[in-house]
Amino acid sequence: MSVGVFIAFNGFVWPDYFQGEYVHFGRVRPVHVNSVALLWLLSVDVGLIYYFVPRLCGVSLWSPKLAYVSTALWWPGLIIATNSYPFGTNFGWEYAEIPYYVWWIPVKAMITLGWVFVVVNIFMTIANRQYKKMYVSLWYTMGTMVWTTFTFVAGTWAMYWVPGGISRVNLSFFYVHNLVGLIFTPMGLASAYYSLPKLAKTPIYSHRLSMIGFWSIAFVYAWVGAHHIIHGPMSQWLQTVSIIFSIWLFVPVFSVITNLFLTLKGHWDAYNQSAPIRFLMTGNLFYFLTCIQGPVQALRNVNEITSKTDWIIGHAHMALFGAFTYFAIAGVYQALPHLTKKPIWSEKLMNWHFSLTLLGSIPFLMALWLGGFLQGMEWASWADGSSYAQFHNNLSHLTFLDTVASVYPWWVLRLIGGVIIFIGTILFAINVFNTIVLPPVAVEEKEANA
Repeated sequence: MSVGVFIAFNGFVWPDYFQGEYVHFGRVRPVHVNSVALLWLLSVDVGLIYYFVPRLCGVSLWSPKLAYVSTALWWPGLIIATNSYPFGTNFGWEYAEIPYYVWWIPVKAMITLGWVFVVVNIFMTIANRQYKKMYVSLWYTMGTMVWTTFTFVAGTWAMYWVPGGISRVNLSFFYVHNLVGLIFTPMGLASAYYSLPKLAKTPIYSHRLSMIGFWSIAFVYAWVGAHHIIHGPMSQWLQTVSIIFSIWLFVPVFSVITNLFLTLKGHWDAYNQSAPIRFLMTGNLFYFLTCIQGPVQALRNVNEITSKTDWIIGHAHMALFGAFTYFAIAGVYQALPHLTKKPIWSEKLMNWHFSLTLLGSIPFLMALWLGGFLQGMEWASWADGSSYAQFHNNLSHLTFLDTVASVYPWWVLRLIGGVIIFIGTILFAINVFNTIVLPPVAVEEKEANA
């Protein structure tokens, strides 16, 4: 989060206020992306899976020792890899920047092996379960164990196993999109489907509807990555296939949205009383908006305007932050009291965390969507006319730097929203840290004095 705020400041609002190769946009951006996607979101989702899978199976985790070993490989590998990017270790592919080695340390192998241990541990726990019927969160968990393994291997290890050129670009965007669609989506939904009934003290609205969502995601999502390179030098049939399956995404999306909202039917008073439920339902709304944007921007005429603009950045942020980070935060707030055997340290901080996060999210995301769409409309104006000479004439009246200047106010608004979110995140960290560290007596005394 702090790196993202730094990029908004140093890369857009006050470009190159801090100078030098180590703070250059191309080196700092992967630090931000990997910190959010891997160090935060993937890691917290794995932690939540370790929490709810044994409870849904009615057995203990198959091997706590293996979990510790996976953690000992996972965290050092990710931390070293992510913080090495300013020193030029980037592997060179978006979202797959993890190098084979940092100095002599085999970070990619460490991370991969750590994940393999997670998969083995979770599948063995489910295989030894006490309950015969499997709740939907277990289905999503098993799905993400398989899909994450395949997606990660394809996008990081196998990039140079395929011919160069467009084949690698296609594989890259398969990885980029399925990092969201086949990793964070099933992990986030597994957490949401577990946390919401627990927090609201009511069963999920429809198990059948949840299974429709699961199997439609399994069938549809792997095909849509190519919609990121529409109008690029790739086969038209592949572009068309990605567009068709992007439209099919409405099926799993509406099944999830409907199921989660109807679970609170008759229990909406819990929304006002519980910050974790507010995070869940707001994340559900952001998930809905994300999955409306995705299929719409896959259409060729819309893609002509939105592609490569800030709109795409806003779309990615709404998925990883607006939807799945909200789900993960709700999961942490639900799990922490059960793991520590004591209440959350401060209800007030929890409420402030939600209010500030939502307050910052709105200007942050709106600046990217609206600013990005206007940016795309300005770029599209260059294409008016039917000749190359007309293109150059249009470009002389509206230069690229003119379009940069027109987007600047939106970048300022994005920075303001990011700062507000950052403050809320600090409150979240304080609350979680104090809940874990302070002894139960101190927590009880604090609540008595409140």
